[in-house]
Amino acid sequence: MPNKNQEVLKMAKLKNLFFILLTVATLGGSTFLVGCGGGVDEEQIQQLNDLKAAVDALQSQVNAKNDEKSGLQKQIADQEAKIKEWQGMADQMRKNCP
Repeated sequence: MPNKNQEVLKMAKLKNLFFILLTVATLGGSTFLVGCGGGVDEEQIQQLNDLKAAVDALQSQVNAKNDEKSGLQKQIADQEAKIKEWQGMADQMRKNCP
């Protein structure tokens, strides 16, 4: 006749085994469900490609505007340099002609 301690140990082992099997079954089931999500369809792929094309088009517009901005900043800098040069010439003329 088994003693009471052996029965308790046997029940504890069965309980642990049950929880391990339950955990494995849960993880396996969730992996199966996630794996069978259906993936993406052609419409979603087309939408993604359309969005990528739109992003590329907008990025090229941004680059063009940045180039335009750089050109305008260069023109402004050139004009400011001319203004300083003319102001210097005007100051020199004022000094020479009292």
